[in-house]
Amino acid sequence: MTYEFLLNVKGVQKYEEREPETIELTTEAALSGEDGVLYLRYAESELTGLQGTETIFELHRNKVVLRRKGAVTSEMVFIPGQVNQSLYNTEEGALLITVRTTAVEDEMTLEGGTLHVAYNITIEGLGSGQIDYWLNVRPKVAKNRDPA
Repeated sequence: MTYEFLLNVKGVQKYEEREPETIELTTEAALSGEDGVLYLRYAESELTGLQGTETIFELHRNKVVLRRKGAVTSEMVFIPGQVNQSLYNTEEGALLITVRTTAVEDEMTLEGGTLHVAYNITIEGLGSGQIDYWLNVRPKVAKNRDPA
């Protein structure tokens, strides 16, 4: 896989009775498209606690699918106003997570762009929180433009 883009991810997680936690990272990413769907892939790192995991955002016209493969496996589907349940599998076991998507703002093209996903999450029907992710994707090397 060729990583030709830089991805900046900013995530804000707010869980009950805890201070909000913000995570921000910049990493290399691959961006491709097929049949009208964009695929954004990157390798997780120690910073996210998911080292050994590949994350793939699958961007459709009206939905976003987030897949993780490797040390952690999961698939979450984000469609504004809808609820989705899935398993979040780790080495310690599986957790049932429920997400209710509150926003998807997709401005991504094969040249890069932005994505914002916001959702409420419930883990095993107990703990709940709100999560916002902002992704900004840009080419690693700016394209030369002919100054016509």
